[in-house]
Amino acid sequence: MKHGPYQFHKDEYPIDDSTNHPRKFQYHWFKSFPWLEYSPTQDAVYCFPCFLFYRKPVGRRGSDKFKVEGFKKWKKVNNGKDCAFLTHMGKDSKSAHNYAVKCYDNLKNKQCHLEQLVEKKREEDIKRNRLRLKVTIDVLRWLAFQACSFRGHDESVGSTNQGNFLEMVKLIASYDDEIGAIVLGNTPHNAKYTSPTIQKEIMHIIASNVQREIRKEIGDAKFCLLVDESRDESRREKMVVVIRFVDKNGFTRERFLDIVYVLDTSSATLKHSLSFVLAQHQLDVSKLHGQGYDGASNMRGEWNGLQAKFMEECPYAYYIHCFTHQLQLALLVASKEVADAHNFFDHLALVVTTVVSSSKRNDELHANQVVEMENLIELGELDTGSGANQVGTLQRPCDTRWSSHYASVCNLLNKYKPTLLVLKSIATSKGPGTSPSARAKANGAVKMMMSFDFIFILHVMKELMGITDLLCKKLQLKSQDIVNAMDGVKTTKVLIHKLRDNGWSKLKADVLSFCVKHGVKTPDFDSTNK
Repeated sequence: MKHGPYQFHKDEYPIDDSTNHPRKFQYHWFKSFPWLEYSPTQDAVYCFPCFLFYRKPVGRRGSDKFKVEGFKKWKKVNNGKDCAFLTHMGKDSKSAHNYAVKCYDNLKNKQCHLEQLVEKKREEDIKRNRLRLKVTIDVLRWLAFQACSFRGHDESVGSTNQGNFLEMVKLIASYDDEIGAIVLGNTPHNAKYTSPTIQKEIMHIIASNVQREIRKEIGDAKFCLLVDESRDESRREKMVVVIRFVDKNGFTRERFLDIVYVLDTSSATLKHSLSFVLAQHQLDVSKLHGQGYDGASNMRGEWNGLQAKFMEECPYAYYIHCFTHQLQLALLVASKEVADAHNFFDHLALVVTTVVSSSKRNDELHANQVVEMENLIELGELDTGSGANQVGTLQRPCDTRWSSHYASVCNLLNKYKPTLLVLKSIATSKGPGTSPSARAKANGAVKMMMSFDFIFILHVMKELMGITDLLCKKLQLKSQDIVNAMDGVKTTKVLIHKLRDNGWSKLKADVLSFCVKHGVKTPDFDSTNK
């Protein structure tokens, strides 16, 4: 179509085989009928528009001559109104030829093309769409990094709090007019990029990119699996998968690879889910050279545990019970072997549970802390400054976290008087919302906290647990070989011996000072010594 019909020019065209009056094609016909094209090999002419936009014959005899067979009966040309070329063109504007010519002209006219009629997106529209999407991505990344929830309870237009995501978008829009003009209510209904589906899709893309980079970092290296399972807030069982490997520079790396929902915590289910995760990231099980789990039977079972099932496929995937977990359990068990320590932790749990089990009691604890801080600041016994003197609550100890026991002891020491006031309030209150059992427990807790033995063990535990907690944190913060680990244990033993041999005087003075401050009756050490 760009070059038009093939109108071959020749000084002498071939003569037809007519015996009476031989004729031949005339070049000037091209001028009178510009739609003609000539084929030198066939010595015939065709209709260029009809050939391109061919339709079925309209029923007239010879209607395919100018489309398929080719026309070469020259005696029928220039025959007045019976001219074959005029007959092919037809007198009606709706004839097959005129329809083909119209199609031909329309296709050559780019202004009539469909892409010209469809509204084109301008560069400004593309820029706005990309900026709108960038705002959504940046807000989601920030919220995810800060471990904040995306959605709110009521995200309707009239809500006073539409959730973290929408409120953050509104905040950014308030500081930038360009963004404010393209987000939320100023966007097309199909391009807001704020729906939960879009949020999840973007987070999935980000997670996939992170996992892809972790996979590149692993390369062909051998790796170890670190796995633990727990229930989330929705009471669904989740399994966390961490990969431990040595990178190409020789450094040991640990990367959080995935979190997987599992129907149950049986070893078979966990094995199937882990195998699927490894296959999804193209990690060969044969390169698994280590397994690190907790001490649960479904994980460490010698015959049917998770570690045994992996060792059936890879005999080099040795199982190691988490050293830090073992250490914390050993410390907890060792502490409970001492009768006084065991009773102390039971009493500590009773005090903490009684105080923090109710929001009303927790608010009362906060109020007592504020009053105590104001008195100490007024007496000059408490320093002031940025970040100092924060109001908090008591912490429950956890069996698998030795550091939580240490934090619980420290919190009770720092909040001893506010806690005691809350317990006394519970023990003496007889209004609605109280029960005899609660009053009895609180009264027992008050008597226990006012005893010298409890105060003494509380201080002893703080000193001992402070030393052992340093060892736990040291082993937790970075990778340790057996030499450094044993060196840390040796240092801990030295500090404990030093406390036992040389720390009595200071410990005694601290305990007596604490008892005098809070009105706790102390024994007569001098008479005991005599």
